[in-house]
Amino acid sequence: MSKLKAISLFSGCGGFDYGASQAGIDIIWANDVDPVAASTYRQLMPNTEFILGDVRNVKKFPCADLLIGCYPCTGFSVAARRRWKHKNDRNLMEIEGNFLYMEFLRVLETTQPRYFFVENVRGMVSAKNGWFFDQQLSGFRERGYEVSHSLMNAMHYGVAQSRQRVFIVGVRKDIAKDFDYEFEPPTHGPNALPLKTLKDAIGGMPLDPKGEFLDKRFHGHFLTRNRKRSWKEQSYTIVANAAHVPLHPAGDPMIFVSKDKWSLQGDFNRRLSWRECAAIQGFPRSIEPEGGLEAKYRVIGNAVPPAFGKILMKPIVTFERADLNA
Repeated sequence: MSKLKAISLFSGCGGFDYGASQAGIDIIWANDVDPVAASTYRQLMPNTEFILGDVRNVKKFPCADLLIGCYPCTGFSVAARRRWKHKNDRNLMEIEGNFLYMEFLRVLETTQPRYFFVENVRGMVSAKNGWFFDQQLSGFRERGYEVSHSLMNAMHYGVAQSRQRVFIVGVRKDIAKDFDYEFEPPTHGPNALPLKTLKDAIGGMPLDPKGEFLDKRFHGHFLTRNRKRSWKEQSYTIVANAAHVPLHPAGDPMIFVSKDKWSLQGDFNRRLSWRECAAIQGFPRSIEPEGGLEAKYRVIGNAVPPAFGKILMKPIVTFERADLNA
């Protein structure tokens, strides 16, 4: 069976694409505007043609079986939504996300792939009563796709991290006559494999990796909630902002003081290093983004854990293989 070919938009440092390639997908073309992300992507996916620049300036795209798009989602995160109450919600969301969604639609309409995949933060589903999420689903259906979506947690697919993301999957209607995409059930958790822990992910890494973690004071907002999980648990979500990265599990736990106030205990309290963040996300240990420390944190925290890309491709690869052998 020849591999299914995919093109990727808003590719970041390649987490989703790397996972998809592990499932047998050939990522032939990718694009992002971030040069640090681009450097990492090229380390992960050296055989993919990577175009660095604004997708709005790209006029031609290769033909492919799949279109992957993880368009930026900062406007729809729960944290961002807290800032909307003194602004025009709809205008803010359109400025931060809608034009990028329209670029995805442009490429979808131009290339007409058999399938497409979209990843975004869970807050997008409920933001402004779900109007933008519904807009996306309608746009995909109007262009000839059967659409399904699911909220998935990375820890249920072998990642040592609690990270919830929404995935939208589209199947072109002529393909959908014979194929109904179903999301794979969790591979880890109750009635499945044991959840992976921080010990599994970073237990053998140095406790004092000098120069690889942000060594700045913990500001007031950082101490409004618990930021430390134990070795036996899964990490809190790995984020792109270096100052907000969770704490390393070694040392004493944080203690609840009062509403929106937690306290550090003991003498070992540091943020996870960028390498530890990469390991928790599920990246190979060999990667090293270019740029400064905060840039490294940014591209790793913005990435989709590869495990998602791998599990989401499984139903399609299985169907295509069965169809070929029918």
